[in-house]
Amino acid sequence: MDILDRFIGQARINVDSGYYDLGRQTSYRRLSLRKSLESRDFSLIAEIKHRSPVGEYSFIDIDAKKASLDFRDAGADAISVVVEPAIFRGTLANVAAARSAGIPVLFKDFVISRLQIVSAERSGADAVLLIARVFDRLEISPKVMIDYCHSLGLEVLLECYDEGEMERAAQTDADLLGINSRDLRTLKVDIGRAAGILKRVKSEKPIVSESGIRTGNDAMLLRQSGAKGILVGTAIWTAQDMRAKIMELKGLR
Repeated sequence: MDILDRFIGQARINVDSGYYDLGRQTSYRRLSLRKSLESRDFSLIAEIKHRSPVGEYSFIDIDAKKASLDFRDAGADAISVVVEPAIFRGTLANVAAARSAGIPVLFKDFVISRLQIVSAERSGADAVLLIARVFDRLEISPKVMIDYCHSLGLEVLLECYDEGEMERAAQTDADLLGINSRDLRTLKVDIGRAAGILKRVKSEKPIVSESGIRTGNDAMLLRQSGAKGILVGTAIWTAQDMRAKIMELKGLR
């Protein structure tokens, strides 16, 4: 059993616990994450995450509304909200709070069930992150899950780890692709590997680089390699000045 297996096992527990059983919520006007990225030369998705997967930080309480407004004002183009409650200490309420910034909101979780997608729609997300490696391991059809997201008015960012996954993902109806520099089996990070894949795999869909991005130089490397945007959590939350870090990653300072 590797770390990804443990994540999947916890996802099953979370689903069975009733955590995602939301009642009917207020209807939301959806924003397009894809259009947001396509309208800019380079985008930053800032992440609300209570706990780092490798223990670099842990916050019991986060004012998600304030953080989202701060992210937007500093130049973030979208917000990712990690909702997984056991490992990452996320909460579904942060999704609605993030909407206050008026920029697209990505629902981030280890999605293994349609119930989680319904929860994303009801909590106010605009897009859902799906992980190709999780689907491969569980023999879940990406097409079925992507189609279900679309039926609820949600866009899909399909996350990949290697070149083969990227090539297969490019053939799906996912709205955006992600390349994760972190190996979910070991949690080791290598943005150089991701940069190499970005140079080799071409897609008409916007590609977002995820994990391990610490500095403006990291962001520039991925941008020059073909990423349309980056998704960053830890570097922002561990920075002495979050606004300055966002501006650095966007190349604004």
